[in-house]
Amino acid sequence: MAPFNSRDRDEDMSFGNQILPVANLPADYEGIPEDGMQYLFTVRRDARHLPHVTRVPNPYEIPERLPPPSDDILPAVHPELPSPEWRTLFETRYKNFRKNLAQPTINVSQPVRSDSRRLLPDWKDRDCWWAFLAGKPAEEWDPPKKPKKGGANKFQRGMRGFAEDDSRMDLEEGPSAGSSRDAEEAPGLETRPMRDDSDAQPQLPTPSGTPAPTESPDAAPIYTPREPTPSLLRLIDQRTALHLLMYFTHWTNLHLQPEKRCRVTQTHARWIFVLLSRVDDYISADDMHLLRNLARAYLALLKDLIHSKMERVAGDVNAASCWLIISTVVGIWGQRDLWMEAEEIMKSRI
Repeated sequence: MAPFNSRDRDEDMSFGNQILPVANLPADYEGIPEDGMQYLFTVRRDARHLPHVTRVPNPYEIPERLPPPSDDILPAVHPELPSPEWRTLFETRYKNFRKNLAQPTINVSQPVRSDSRRLLPDWKDRDCWWAFLAGKPAEEWDPPKKPKKGGANKFQRGMRGFAEDDSRMDLEEGPSAGSSRDAEEAPGLETRPMRDDSDAQPQLPTPSGTPAPTESPDAAPIYTPREPTPSLLRLIDQRTALHLLMYFTHWTNLHLQPEKRCRVTQTHARWIFVLLSRVDDYISADDMHLLRNLARAYLALLKDLIHSKMERVAGDVNAASCWLIISTVVGIWGQRDLWMEAEEIMKSRI
């Protein structure tokens, strides 16, 4: 039987039999290793003092610190920005508003026109929509289609009892007949009587005691703007709503120009508010870009309302309507970064 060797026992208890050469140094060696053998000696010596079993701290011994309630709504740094509580409540109520609009109404039929006229203008015609929103009559935003020329000659050729040259001579008899006929065929044109040169001369003074004739210029007609009603909203789908929102962005940008070619009113703000309810939660990147442009247009309008010193006309859009439109785009579609742009606008007011 081989004699007992304590060194063999230490090697077996440690990391197995050595393969690399290890220096034979005293146990209390504290010098700096000069080569690899001395380095391995210090490593193996320190390893013998380490425990064979280790322990990790129990994660449940220390009570877990709950993070603050994570709210993806950025805090309102500026006092004039809508508060986080108001934003949360507004988003909840606006979502309920959208659900109520989507629910079918019982025992209510859609409006039906007896004639062939439209209830809404063509979604591709921006000018007609502007006239429709202004409350103008249907003749201006839904003009009748002009009859196609040459259709009758195609089927009635050879059935006339006179030559076509005779009809041409009738048309060439005088300009008055042709102009009156064209005026009757074009309902959108307004015919006015020709003024004589004598009308341009100043009138003679009237005798004393006789009042002078008062000139009554043609006053421009006053129209009542059309409001967004549930019956009209049911005729508007998402594609039409996004197209109309693009129109409103264009009109708002024109309103911000110095000449103010378009006047944006509270009625327009109400249309935007309800048109946003016709847009789904998940839309394409192009449609999201369209909504962001709308929000930025009303951020610019809000800045104009804050810094402008001009007197506002009654019925013009106000700051509250701007905040509602901005909050809808930011809250419903998660465009939180627009709050930082709004904060910069509020800071520029100081």
